Amino acid sequence: MAWLLIAGLIAIPVVEIALFIKAAQWVGLLAAILLAVGAGLIGLVLVRAQGLRAMLRAKAQMDRGEMPVSEMFDGICVALAGGLLILPGFLSDALAILLLLPPVRLLLKLWLGRHFTAARPAQPGPTIIDGDYTVVESRDQHIGRD
Repeated sequence: MAWLLIAGLIAIPVVEIALFIKAAQWVGLLAAILLAVGAGLIGLVLVRAQGLRAMLRAKAQMDRGEMPVSEMFDGICVALAGGLLILPGFLSDALAILLLLPPVRLLLKLWLGRHFTAARPAQPGPTIIDGDYTVVESRDQHIGRD
């Protein structure tokens, strides 16, 4: 599993550089730089707006006594998108923009829901802790009895 992480850490920058070179060949170097910076700035504006919206929805649900699981997932996706937008490159920007699209987040949420389940207690009810104890009297209590 560690080798997969190492391979990914090496492959991602190589793909980002290759995409940037291709974009510079197609539209020119200055246009490619402006495109990368512009995509990042537009994405950051979207991250700010969607992050604030998710936070307000989560607060409203918590005020109603509900657990804001969906909003928390959206917030994590938006935060991840913000991190990806900080990285230079078209691949990371494309992944970030995908994470900012609500339909894509919904599909990701459904896919994760099918493949991962939350652990729940086997039987509902109180937790019983079994233990032994020894009463230790303080010195003052013991002297008072004599």
